[in-house]
This record gives sequence, structure tokens and C-alpha cells, in this order.
Amino acid sequence: MYFKNKETENINSFYKEHGYVVIKNFFKKQHINKIKKKILSKKKFFEKEYVYYENIKNKHKLRRVEKISEQLVDVKDIVSSKKIFDLLKLLTSKNKVLFKDKLNFKYPGGKGYKPHIDGHFYWRDKLNKVKKGWSIYSNSFTNVVIPLERTDENNGCLFVSSKKNIKKLGKNWNQVTNKLDKFTPNIKKKYLNNFKFTPAILKAGDILFFDWYCAHKSIKNYSNKSRMIFYATYCAKNNKIRDIREKYYYDKKFSKNNKLIKSLQFN
Repeated sequence: MYFKNKETENINSFYKEHGYVVIKNFFKKQHINKIKKKILSKKKFFEKEYVYYENIKNKHKLRRVEKISEQLVDVKDIVSSKKIFDLLKLLTSKNKVLFKDKLNFKYPGGKGYKPHIDGHFYWRDKLNKVKKGWSIYSNSFTNVVIPLERTDENNGCLFVSSKKNIKKLGKNWNQVTNKLDKFTPNIKKKYLNNFKFTPAILKAGDILFFDWYCAHKSIKNYSNKSRMIFYATYCAKNNKIRDIREKYYYDKKFSKNNKLIKSLQFN
């Protein structure tokens, strides 16, 4: 699971088999620390449209900020870096573009996310028409996680499951998700035993790549420190959509699901 930057063959082989891989010291720690400082100095000025909160001990705390790369030049430089696109090409054999990005804060006491599979859910557009997850935008997605500080089991790190666990379920694997369960593709309880989750223990400078077929989850932050990660998703190009990223954020802005999530975030 964990490899050094130069172990290209092993990195590619492990990813092809499991759908995820961690590369140690992919970025310089000093560079990541510099970005973290800029984020902390700017957090009161993020665009409200892309900010989501959660209630921790009756206090409103930042949960995540979406479309973060367009609000911070340093973040945009990272997600657009040649290093990432070169590795995406190696791992997926596809030319990918940035689909979406966000910054997850997870302060002490911050909640985790149930086991789920990205992009496999239904949502309603502004005309109340039912749409099918991410598949309307592309047929291939890869998630990239860049920690801004150490992530471990104590502070609510990400847990990833091999894509082989999905294949065991056969052709109807997409039926394992509660597609309308609180607007997330959470895995049905009766299928959870099919998945073995591995914690992604990361430090600033490391990077995690994982395919959208990989089930994943995170747990509550039990520590007294934050657990900030930058989370970017890339997708294969779609010749029918000129700008996939803008199309996604436009749809999300006016979706019935997003409006309800916004209204419930302090409950």
C-alpha cells in the first residue's frame, strides 16, 4: 500500500490490483505546511456558497469548503501539477481533468462518513428530474487525497477498501448502495461484511490515489487536534460536455439534494 516516489512499477502494479495506493513524500512537507498556513489565515473569507458546517458540542464548525482550488492559487498549483497528471495517466491509462475538489477540516469531535462508494446515488436537478450520480459526467473517476497534517485512526483518517471487494459481488454490485439514503451512496448493512477497510495513515507530503470503485469511510476525530485533508477528484474527458467541472458545480448549486443538505447542516 505504501511506496516511495520512485517505485513506479510497484506503484502501478498495486494500484491495478487494488485500485488505491499511497506514495510517501510525494510533495515537500515545507510546501504543504506553507499552504496550510495560508488556508488558516483565509478561512473566514471563503466563498459562502461552497462552505459547509457541522454542529460540534453546540458550536458551528467548518466541515468542508468546496471548489477550494479557485479560492487559493497555491492549491490550484498543486491540483494542476504535472506530477499528479503524469501519475494519473500511469495508473489509469487515461487523460484526466479536474472534476471537483474540497478541503475537509474535521476538528476535534468532527463526524466521520459511513462506508460508501463515490458517485453511485440519485439526485434531483432544479427541474426535479432524477439524475444518476456522477455517471452523467464521465465513466472514470480517480480520487486524490493530500493531507495537510498527519492523519491516523485517532483523528479520523480515511479507510479504503480494495476494488476487488466490489468485484466479488458480481454484475449487480451497484445494488449494494442505499442510493437515496441521505443523498450519499452508503453501503447497505447486509453487504458490509464483503468489505475489508484499511486505514490510510498519512503525513504532510504524502498522497493517496484511489479509484471511485473503492469503497471508503472515515470515523470521528477522537483527538484534540484537527485533521485537514485536501481532496480532489479527476475524471476522464467527455466529448459531449465542454467543461465537466463547471457543469458539475452548476448542477450541484441548483440540485434539490444540495439545498436540503445546506438547510440541515446545523441540526
